[in-house]
Amino acid sequence: MKVSRRRFLQVAGMATVTGAIAACAVAPSPEGAGAAEVAELVANWGGWTPTQSQERSEDNPIPHDNILQVLEAYQDVAPNTNVEWIRVPSAMGGREWTIAQQNAGTIPHITPQAHWHVKDDLDKNWWQELTPFMNAPNPHIPSGEPGSSAWVDQFFPIPTKEILMRDGYYNMVFGLITTFFYYNVDWFNELGLSGPSNYAEFLEVCQAFLDEGVRAYGGWTGSISDTDHWYRLQLGGMVFARDVEPQVNPDRDNASYEEVACAIENGIYQPDSEQYREWLRLWKLNVPYRPEDWTVRATDSHAKFLTKHEPIMENGTWSFPRLLTDPLVDFEWDTFFAPLLTAESSAYVTEPPTPAWPIGGPVGDQMAIATRAEKDGVLANAVDLMQFISVPDNLYQIQSEIGTTMPNVKGVPVDPRFQEPFELLTTQIGETQMFIYEEVKMDAEAAEPIGQAWRAYLLDQMSQDDAVATISEAFDSYADRFIEREGLTC
Repeated sequence: MKVSRRRFLQVAGMATVTGAIAACAVAPSPEGAGAAEVAELVANWGGWTPTQSQERSEDNPIPHDNILQVLEAYQDVAPNTNVEWIRVPSAMGGREWTIAQQNAGTIPHITPQAHWHVKDDLDKNWWQELTPFMNAPNPHIPSGEPGSSAWVDQFFPIPTKEILMRDGYYNMVFGLITTFFYYNVDWFNELGLSGPSNYAEFLEVCQAFLDEGVRAYGGWTGSISDTDHWYRLQLGGMVFARDVEPQVNPDRDNASYEEVACAIENGIYQPDSEQYREWLRLWKLNVPYRPEDWTVRATDSHAKFLTKHEPIMENGTWSFPRLLTDPLVDFEWDTFFAPLLTAESSAYVTEPPTPAWPIGGPVGDQMAIATRAEKDGVLANAVDLMQFISVPDNLYQIQSEIGTTMPNVKGVPVDPRFQEPFELLTTQIGETQMFIYEEVKMDAEAAEPIGQAWRAYLLDQMSQDDAVATISEAFDSYADRFIEREGLTC
């Protein structure tokens, strides 16, 4: 049952909710009359932002507004904080919007920001280091519960360790995601096919559909600096697992930025290696089975799967709500995880084959606090609000309604459909070990030319030798930048 939203005002895509914060975190009024000054917080909630309509439709498949109830409850905790949230149109959002807002000094005090972008901003003084707060108790957590001694204890350690930069925390990661393949079971059955378990079988399945005139391998296509499909990274991880990965990441823990840069500098991880060339060769094998427009980033990556134009869709946990509710789904569907790379496909694999690293991890619901908060005198208020959201019941209220992420906070119930990937991401090293994700483990300046070279090679616009030369230059330039900036000795 929804609670009332007293004093809640929402006009033209902007809302203000009056809340409170502990008296010790609020400055006394200059008049000294015992009253407290009101702290004015501005937030961009990203994917938590209430949808403008609560009616489910094709254009609004996951209506949600439960964050308003959490903000409403926050009113009863501390009467001297106003929280104004803004609605950022999707066409204006993203990294470019953040850069523009930071440069203008108008960035919200609380805003979504990925740790791989924050990493590139460390010398700009844009984001507040949160380490002292992470190591202090969360005042909203009862004694004896995770977080009551140190806020960081609320978060699962394996994915949370990934966001460490210069041994400090600059992000709060509330959600985990992962990727896999969805497939049309009815269509597979018509052709006598089943979900593939290895890369050779995956290509055979795609060929069987191509024999019927169907390009089977669909899904999300990333920007040139990210990756064309996530399986590319997983396949690369399996190619490097035997001979290269143990040298890049000898402790077999989270592959750190320092380890990646030094592996490039020391010639351990280089595009001219046999393994990197094998990765290029193997990945190109699936290109004939993709839709002809695969290089165009679709606004709706589900469309062709839902309309039964493509029998396979690579996507993630965030697709479940759409597939469970969309009226276009009139067929049976199932999922399979990234197919193994086996000796049938490559001479570089381990024996037994190394499973693919789960893509995703600490990616969903990432929030950061801008240094503007300290300049405006509301840093303690911003932290307190995020600690309140970290209370398991509050986070569950927000996330469960949307249903696209798994929680990165202990004590928050997990959707049973996500239990298996959740266990993978919270109990073993996954993408955090993946040193080959250019946008995450390097920087945008390197990821852009690397992505362009991969794309040109896949489209026969560039030879493998030329692609390797371009990628090598980007690798070396990145390592030089990082090593110099961090004062690193490899």
